[in-house]
Amino acid sequence: MTTVPAPLVRPPGPRGHRFFGNVVDYDKDRVAFLERCRREYGDVFSFDPRTVVIADPALIHDILSRTNDDFLAETVPLAVRTDEEETAAGAELWMSARRRGWRGLNRTVAEAHALRLRAIFDRSLRQAGPGDVDVLAVMKDYFGRAIADFCVSRDAEGLPAVIAENTEALDPLSRSSYMVPQWWPSRRVRRFVRAREATVAAMTEVVRRRKAAGPPAADTAPDLLDVLLAADAPALSDLQVERLIRGIMLAAYGVPAAALTWIVHDLVAYPEVRRAVEQEAAAHDTQVAPSTTSLPYTEAFVKEVLRLRPPTWLIGRTARRATTLGEWRLDRGDQVLFSLYALHRDERWWRDPEAFDPQRWLEPRAQLQRHTYLPFGAGPRVCVGTQLGMIQLVLSTFWLVREYDVSIAPGNGGTPDFGGLLTPQGLTARFHRRAGQQ
Repeated sequence: MTTVPAPLVRPPGPRGHRFFGNVVDYDKDRVAFLERCRREYGDVFSFDPRTVVIADPALIHDILSRTNDDFLAETVPLAVRTDEEETAAGAELWMSARRRGWRGLNRTVAEAHALRLRAIFDRSLRQAGPGDVDVLAVMKDYFGRAIADFCVSRDAEGLPAVIAENTEALDPLSRSSYMVPQWWPSRRVRRFVRAREATVAAMTEVVRRRKAAGPPAADTAPDLLDVLLAADAPALSDLQVERLIRGIMLAAYGVPAAALTWIVHDLVAYPEVRRAVEQEAAAHDTQVAPSTTSLPYTEAFVKEVLRLRPPTWLIGRTARRATTLGEWRLDRGDQVLFSLYALHRDERWWRDPEAFDPQRWLEPRAQLQRHTYLPFGAGPRVCVGTQLGMIQLVLSTFWLVREYDVSIAPGNGGTPDFGGLLTPQGLTARFHRRAGQQ
């Protein structure tokens, strides 16, 4: 009779400070700390008594595929007492709406959005002005308008500002490894609570107003909210619709903005790559939104940016119940973390991992090691806007190289900032519209 060994209790890890654990060393240089621990302790190590960090692609895939079952994706920036089963019930409510929402990402809705996206892009860059501008701020403005257009086009007025405030209020909390309770006497906490409540109220009002207005006219291009409200057998509740729209808008505000900011940085940092992107773009009419399949090098460029600089650079999951991960045991409520930044640069899985090389995505045998490229996640909670995000980023890159000269003065930012998202800290640039462009 074969005996299956019992799972080990806890992987090894750095002991850290007596009172503060590893938080202080981690916050000094998050990426360096994680890489140092991986080299010393292996692909699974303990950060603290309730947190495990993993770097093995198979284990990362395992935890992502078991999300919504053994693990939960929901996180909160404040130290609140959570009930895993109550959280799971809320997640299922959200997932049922999300499954319907996939229909909202179909080709018809995406193409209608792409036609409007060009005007939104032009408006944001025109308003940026001729001088040095904060690139991330410009791209946040752009994607705030873009995702509001995609989700609630006819009711988008004012929503980008609400989403922006929610995201900006969350940022200082997500940067800290210390979580404080909601009652904590802090302006940062009060600001976040107010912003979150304002976002819920705004989304609830949009859903109420759209339902009262009825279906769109036959000649009106549908948006995601139209699709969700038209769902039947059974119809989605107002709460499900509101939560899904809110979740998508919050996720699609900061992440693609960070990605496009890195795209601007890399177009200037790698002039030979920019020339290749420009050459491909020159074969197309800027007045018509080309398909991403007709821009293979541009798409490869975007993929390489997302490999080296994934905005969502660190992902976490919470054990819903006592379970195992590989040979290790996890208790209910334990946290599991993994870094996409480290995964995408691991020399075990990538040839010349630190090299910026879009061509790697165009090689006939560019088969990747499984589960080593996850800029949009994977499993049941893979980013619902994966296809939409790639369309937006590829088209934005196309319009940028066709219509603008971009310059970045030496020393004007670009240092990686590993906060809630990976962004180029303090990046400023000039966007000069070329003569003859409308």
